[in-house]
Amino acid sequence: MMPEMPVEDLIADLLSESDILRQTAESSLKDFSAETVLPEISALLRSPDKHIRNRGMELFCCIGSDAVPSLAALLKSEEWTVRYRAAEALGIIGGSAACALLVPVLQDSRDHVRYMAAKGLGISSCTEAAGAVASLLNDENEFVRGSAARALGQMNLATYAPLIEGALQREKYEKTRVMMSGALLRLGGDR
Repeated sequence: MMPEMPVEDLIADLLSESDILRQTAESSLKDFSAETVLPEISALLRSPDKHIRNRGMELFCCIGSDAVPSLAALLKSEEWTVRYRAAEALGIIGGSAACALLVPVLQDSRDHVRYMAAKGLGISSCTEAAGAVASLLNDENEFVRGSAARALGQMNLATYAPLIEGALQREKYEKTRVMMSGALLRLGGDR
């Protein structure tokens, strides 16, 4: 089906303050080829406006698995905010291809990106990545450690409970301790 509007107008409607315009534009996404719309959505992740970057991430999720190759390229961006949103979208989209892309991102130089990669692997319940996620229980950043514990809890692998318990005993930050305790509860522990 041939789209009735230029892609620039579609993007403007997707970013509109009007719920009706946004919803109509989202339903029109299927009328556009991935080659046409994905570069425009990718550009949104480079916006200085946090809300526009978030909307770009949401639009990748609307497209789904067809967006995974574009997100893979965005994971190589020099801008950590772009890598962060790309990892977030991959975690929501899920699937084996998305999970395979997130595992190396667990070693990103930026803690925000590591946090989001762990979170995405947990949301996706990507049990194949559990060992890599568990290594983040020793990350230098408390939010990354908490995200790793939560992800392991979401994967529902009780064999990782002792590692989370050990991390909890070492943990000094209360918010991270709460996340670790929640993961243990999910895994059947009593913390």
